[in-house]
Amino acid sequence: MRAWLSWVVLACVFGTPALGITVDAVPRPPRGTWSVDTTGKLSADTRAEVNRLGAELDAQGRGQLAVVVVDTTSGRGSRDFALTLFNRWGIGHAGVDDGALLFIALSDRKAEIILGDGVDGPRDQAASDALMSGTIIPAFKRGDPDGAVRDGARGLHQLLQQSELFNPSAATASGEQDTQALPPQEAPYIPGTVPSSYESVYAPEPTSSTPDVGLLAGGVGVLGAAGLAGRALLRRRPRKCRACGGKRERLDEAADDDHIDAGQRREEKLGSVDYDVWWCNPCEDAVVERYGTLFTRYARCAQCRYVTSDKTTRTLRAATYDHGGEVEVTLRCKHCGNVSTSRHSTPRLTRSSSSSSSGSRSSSSSFGGGRSSGGGSSGSW
Repeated sequence: MRAWLSWVVLACVFGTPALGITVDAVPRPPRGTWSVDTTGKLSADTRAEVNRLGAELDAQGRGQLAVVVVDTTSGRGSRDFALTLFNRWGIGHAGVDDGALLFIALSDRKAEIILGDGVDGPRDQAASDALMSGTIIPAFKRGDPDGAVRDGARGLHQLLQQSELFNPSAATASGEQDTQALPPQEAPYIPGTVPSSYESVYAPEPTSSTPDVGLLAGGVGVLGAAGLAGRALLRRRPRKCRACGGKRERLDEAADDDHIDAGQRREEKLGSVDYDVWWCNPCEDAVVERYGTLFTRYARCAQCRYVTSDKTTRTLRAATYDHGGEVEVTLRCKHCGNVSTSRHSTPRLTRSSSSSSSGSRSSSSSFGGGRSSGGGSSGSW
């Protein structure tokens, strides 16, 4: 009997997996805050930036943003965990469903974006996918969890601001995108310059009539998704040299560095801009095309004009329900070294007018009872 009991004890000790945090155990963010980090890995500046973005959105009535970082879900699917958490908390406003959650399980190396049912249209979904694959996951792969969370929150802030829900008549895809179009006559290429024709912004043609809002929103979503896919196709379409009529060759990342300047190479290294170089061998002529990243943590430097300035935000005075706050924004250029600092006011916190009827929801957090059916994006690193 004793031997049998010993085996049972050993099986319990060594055969049972360690339990991670449960949905119920994740602490709900106090009213007026929008982030939870159970790991203690995020910096105070990152949490402050997330809280600032969340407060700004809620004050403007443009949705609700939440960021949650845990260590592990211990076997439970991160997507299911995040979706359950979203609906348990009721992120977003009741009846509008304008919430967005960025959920991170660090040890599981998983990231999830959950979108409320009101902000998960085709255009919103395309923007979510681009944010996950182009910004959040690359930052984690670089070993920069603060950057991943901070830029992920900024991207979701932009997604909600530009959502179909709040812009039903807009006919442009979310975010600015650069496109290429061969100029009527190619000018001789000057190393270190970018042809002005490649600085244009892509925007689908607006409709001339005013159709039903529902149909228009659906059309906008299709245009948004088509714009993202079309950009990739147009980028790789064959090019011809106007001088000799021959086919140009698209150089690889190593070879194209010989045809772009140091600032442009720095942009590529940082991931803020990507350049394509199309080479005509008989004419020994190159055409450079510029493609800005949809979501990036870097801003354009006021001095050298490259998208190489890293922005950090420091809270000088936290906003409350009685007064607004103040933040200090510092831009440090990673190309020319220029540093600029500015101060900005933030709106005071406001209590949601459409809070949930649930006492626990309305009293313990700022969330208003939003719902999600699972729209959004997943990623791992």
